[in-house]
Amino acid sequence: MKILVLGATGRTGKLFAQLATANNHQVTAIIRNKKDAILPKVNYIEGMPTDEVLLTKALQGMDAVVVSLNINRTSDNPFAKMVSPLTLISDSVKAVCSAMVKNNIKRIITVSASGVGDSWNHMFLMVRWLIRYSNIWKAYEDHDRQEQIVRQSGLDWTIVRPVMLNDKDSDEYKAVVGKPTGGNISRKGVAKFILDSLESEKYVKNVVTLFR
Repeated sequence: MKILVLGATGRTGKLFAQLATANNHQVTAIIRNKKDAILPKVNYIEGMPTDEVLLTKALQGMDAVVVSLNINRTSDNPFAKMVSPLTLISDSVKAVCSAMVKNNIKRIITVSASGVGDSWNHMFLMVRWLIRYSNIWKAYEDHDRQEQIVRQSGLDWTIVRPVMLNDKDSDEYKAVVGKPTGGNISRKGVAKFILDSLESEKYVKNVVTLFR
């Protein structure tokens, strides 16, 4: 399978690109700085994920798209300064969906977050307070915008909502369409779920919560 990845230098996107190439898939990644091209089997293209002209060209011959973008802060501190454009995710998803239509490509998987959209009320009150009154909220707002764009795209989409992410060395996961029943998930688990979904064609037009 030939897969275009947006967000391949992030912690989850990098793991997915590594896993996909290890399983003999061809991965192309659009990255903002070529110095971040560290995986030898990935074809890197330098540019912005919001550039529809670039995306249209890069998507030629592709089978699927994976979007693992986020609104970054200077650190994991919830109150740390924002360093990404506040509409980076939604602007990129809008551009790539349009480019996919032009190339007649249907399959897209996007990584969102548990608590976005209709899952907000499923979160504990204290967690909601932290998100709402910290800079995490900026990312949640844009994840909500990207979800709406994907849902309305007419493509064969899957929206992935992982619960609290960690860096544990485990690719195990549980996936449900609906309310989560667990409290965390490793980034390796998210990467494994995305690849499994692409290979099996499961969860098309579903919003899936991942947990462990």
